[in-house]
Amino acid sequence: MKMNTGKIVLLAFTLVLIAYLALGLSFHAKWSAELAKCHATLREQGEFVEPEMFNTSIGLAFDVAFWPIYGMANMYHDGTLFATPCTH
Repeated sequence: MKMNTGKIVLLAFTLVLIAYLALGLSFHAKWSAELAKCHATLREQGEFVEPEMFNTSIGLAFDVAFWPIYGMANMYHDGTLFATPCTH
């Protein structure tokens, strides 16, 4: 069975989209874990920990959609991919 060019392009796009979303989801999970550790450290030191504004599904959507931008900004400003207040 021969696939036409449109189906091949659609399949390739779908695979790239799935990979992009999977990387975004793993970025969100790792960054959330790093942030939780940082907040715990700050609380132990008696410092103020600001509440999460987007600790909902909208925060997950932003992280999954814009993870390359967040990652580049974190690398530029803090030198680490998963920047938290503890890395400043």
